[in-house]
Amino acid sequence: MTRVKVTFKGFDYHPAGAARQVGPILRRVHSSLTRQINAEAKARVPVLTGHLGRSLAEDPQVMLTPFRVTGGVTAHARYAAAVHEGRGARTIHARNARALHFFWNGREYFVRSVRQGPVRGRPFLRNAGDAVVARDRRIKVR
Repeated sequence: MTRVKVTFKGFDYHPAGAARQVGPILRRVHSSLTRQINAEAKARVPVLTGHLGRSLAEDPQVMLTPFRVTGGVTAHARYAAAVHEGRGARTIHARNARALHFFWNGREYFVRSVRQGPVRGRPFLRNAGDAVVARDRRIKVR
């Protein structure tokens, strides 16, 4: 292993020492941003039953290198991607019965299938991340 030492006026740089000092700071900043994004996403999530908001969780923090940390926020609900990114048109068929039963405009209907149109995405996680980054003065976006 090659050792490198860079010297500036009044400042000595040693990679191992810098990694020991920067690592804990980087972990704290990353953890703080992750908590803020999680809280912001829970506030922005479209609410119908509340399951999607309760499924939001912070991913484990992993130090890839002494100067690089990874982690994030994930929605674990089965339908989270469809809400976040949207989905195309689809047809719903009766599975456990001969027909679907519903009321529409005051009338009762029995049909074998129903066609649903496309649903536009509501990117609550992406918007939460953008909002947290915009508020934090330490982060410079290129």
